[in-house]
Amino acid sequence: MILLPALLFLLAPMAALAQDSEDCHRPPTQELADYKEAYIPQEFSFESFNWEIADIAVLAILLTIASIWSVRHHAKWKFTALMSFSLIYFGLFRGGCICPVGATTNFCIGLAAPELIGKSVAILFLLPLITAFFFGRVFCSSSCPLGAIQHLLSRKNGIQIPKKLNDILRFLPLLLLIATAWGALRSGIFLACKLDVYKPAFFTGHAWFGQLGDLINGTHTEHRLILVGDWMAWLTLALVLLLGIFIPRPFCRFACPYGVLLGFFARIGLRKRSIDPVSCFSCVMCTKTCPEQAITADFEKHTVQVSNFHCVQCGRCDETCTTDSLQTPSPYPDSHFPNIGKN
Repeated sequence: MILLPALLFLLAPMAALAQDSEDCHRPPTQELADYKEAYIPQEFSFESFNWEIADIAVLAILLTIASIWSVRHHAKWKFTALMSFSLIYFGLFRGGCICPVGATTNFCIGLAAPELIGKSVAILFLLPLITAFFFGRVFCSSSCPLGAIQHLLSRKNGIQIPKKLNDILRFLPLLLLIATAWGALRSGIFLACKLDVYKPAFFTGHAWFGQLGDLINGTHTEHRLILVGDWMAWLTLALVLLLGIFIPRPFCRFACPYGVLLGFFARIGLRKRSIDPVSCFSCVMCTKTCPEQAITADFEKHTVQVSNFHCVQCGRCDETCTTDSLQTPSPYPDSHFPNIGKN
């Protein structure tokens, strides 16, 4: 009695295999034959390398323009124009590339396995850091799509976070940078990318540009607009965007790991933004308009200072200062090279 069920259990897979083998040798139906006759294979090629060259070129142009405008203290609306272009090109058209969060992870992975990343990834990662050493964090105010969307939404006089709380929250990007580097080097985990709340907007914009290109080329595309991300992702994005209206640049200040690296190179860099103590009469209006709270006032010493580690060169303080006290002096004032900065 026990042998019969055991024998059936062993023979059942063999019978199913024999049936499958028999089905494989059956002639195809007429419907399948017609489909195979009319089928046209589609090619899904890799993205052209020309787009990587274009990304590097656009990034270099934006950084160059922003660097010159920053040291000359041009008006804020010019940086807003650069960020608007960056949001459209890098954010929506290119789908969030260049992404400071993803670039950090990719570069960390490349340190462990250089063959996994290309030279263009390394260039896109290093170019803003090199620029920060010479001109400060102009990447944040000209080329970063994440910074652009936050800049365009934030109010002029946002809510100022209490100093002690602000100092504590500023450690979060450093912790995230350490965790990102550890996860990338140990197991290739894109930890910081999982915390990028702006992905649904950028990926959706990239998909819409792709659909528009398909319509222009006359190729097959979806019959409706693609929406990337679930309702939770879009709800999170909406809440962060709403928060950014009242608290300027919340992601840049408290979650961006790349900002830590930019701040370090700006802090040890050649050109540092400062405030002339002679012409400044400590009205502290600049401290209220700085989106990064990078400008602080010491009322006892009657001085106002700029933190080049946190300053993103957005130009708001220049627009606010009535005595034109902000300056970016040349590190070599006695040299024969032309000084494009404002001393």
